[in-house]
Amino acid sequence: MNTPLAVLHGSVEKLIETIPDSHAQSRLARMLRVTERLRRISTGLLDFARQRSAALERVEIRPIVDEAWHLVSIDEKAAGVTLLNETRPGHAVLANPDRMVQVFVNLLRNALHAVPALGGQIRVVSALTNSGGRPAISVAVDDNGPGIPPEVLPDVFEAFVTTRLDAQGTGLGLTVVEGIIHQHEGAISAANLPQGGARLEVILPAPPAASSQEPPA
Repeated sequence: MNTPLAVLHGSVEKLIETIPDSHAQSRLARMLRVTERLRRISTGLLDFARQRSAALERVEIRPIVDEAWHLVSIDEKAAGVTLLNETRPGHAVLANPDRMVQVFVNLLRNALHAVPALGGQIRVVSALTNSGGRPAISVAVDDNGPGIPPEVLPDVFEAFVTTRLDAQGTGLGLTVVEGIIHQHEGAISAANLPQGGARLEVILPAPPAASSQEPPA
């Protein structure tokens, strides 16, 4: 994957040098950022496959969700979909920031493909919780799509099951997400909401300094 990415990255850089139109420049700059992000994701996948441990730090959830949506919203369908980032300011986890972007890109893209093209809504919320007796942060990604078919739900994190939910997917997105979350000593679950739609919930350890009290609303 790195070889075609390098070619794509170089081609975009060349276009930036030769096309003066300001609107095109803006789109090309965005494409360049995406290819750079893909390079980091590719490296992350290699690390994941080799079970390397990533450096962990305090990572605030709210800006991670915003950055992930910025990448996902390149999809034309996103223009008709509303993202509600209702994660609490100050809610943070002990994690690798690039891996967390990778996690939420996959979760948001999964939700985007599930919701209707017009009137689709994705809501991301966070809360303080406990996991294994340790302070933790839960982050739930809710959508107003049709929900996960009951026969798929028990195996939704298995490789290639995603292709039954999203014809455009590789079938590896949620499997990779589960692996990253487990590497961070966290947990992930999937469920259908009573009012319709699906919820994917991630629980990750909170940094010690950030877990003593609930931030003000």
